[in-house]
Amino acid sequence: MQINSVRLNNFRNYGQAKIDFAGGLNFIVGKNAQGKTNLLESIYISSIGKSPRTRKDKQIIKFGESKAKIDLDFSTLAGKKNLQIYLDNLNKKSIKINGLNVLKLTELVGTLSVVYFSPDELKLIKEVPEDRRTFLDISISQFDKNYLYNLLKYDKILRQRNTILKSAESYASKVEQLKLFTPQLIDTAEKIILKRIEFVKNLNPIAKEIHKAITLDENLEIEYSYKPKDKPIKEDLTEQFEKIINKEIELGYTCLGPHRDDLEFKINGLDCKNFASQGQQRTVALVIKLSLMEVVKNEIGEYPILLLDDVLSELDLPRQNRLLEFTTKYQTLITCTNLPETSLPYNEIKIENGSVL
Repeated sequence: MQINSVRLNNFRNYGQAKIDFAGGLNFIVGKNAQGKTNLLESIYISSIGKSPRTRKDKQIIKFGESKAKIDLDFSTLAGKKNLQIYLDNLNKKSIKINGLNVLKLTELVGTLSVVYFSPDELKLIKEVPEDRRTFLDISISQFDKNYLYNLLKYDKILRQRNTILKSAESYASKVEQLKLFTPQLIDTAEKIILKRIEFVKNLNPIAKEIHKAITLDENLEIEYSYKPKDKPIKEDLTEQFEKIINKEIELGYTCLGPHRDDLEFKINGLDCKNFASQGQQRTVALVIKLSLMEVVKNEIGEYPILLLDDVLSELDLPRQNRLLEFTTKYQTLITCTNLPETSLPYNEIKIENGSVL
């Protein structure tokens, strides 16, 4: 998979701009606040349909303008494709792939696969479980539509179930209604958990190998919080829900399921969140993204695009070189203030105040 060009119209600090990319390494070079991260953001939006930086599309539109557009040409094993995203300040968004309207974001996800790393990715290691669940869900959804549909189904059932738990109805009435929704929730939860377990199982050995190659002496392990029992997941969840029904009715929300699960990262047996240095945490987050490149490739038959925002400044020269060597197998877009020292072939794109020099 390869991005050939991006045309931006009133996107962030870009007025009118066309950026061409090469295969392999692409360094996007410029001083701070010139538009380097904005360029990567436009590509991420083209993949996921949402910004990694804001929930409000109108904040993406250039100040003083009412509309913005992303027009992206890319190539996959299936051939060349064009993707267009139109934004306006009324928070309306329209998407076209090869000129055909995309009616739902679920139709967009997986069309252009990207893996994105930014300085904020430390929250994958340091912050709340929701950040790690988001990583799981976006990663798996890029190559498994059924997983995405199950997530949406689960969310709908969960909201219905929580509405029952929060209602002012009698205890007996709540129990009776829960008999309808809990089995549906468990059935969908099982599908999500099974896919997450499989994903982590595939990610783990790749991450271990890449992490050791970059750090030379550290052993990385990734663990998913739901541990398989000596019984089917559906049976296990059913038993657990039966035990906590009184607690859930008292609290007014669903206490169990994949919406409560988490990931744990360990270096040499110690939890990264509590015992690793910030440098170690950053390396783990980066390794996870590099490993994801391999997992997605194994699933869809080709590598996604790797987007690295300001990653080199936090690494010493040896780790920079080892990182860059990993990226030679696929198209990589890296933002930086100065070109790194490397003997690898690369394409340089200079950005200044929303313009390509």
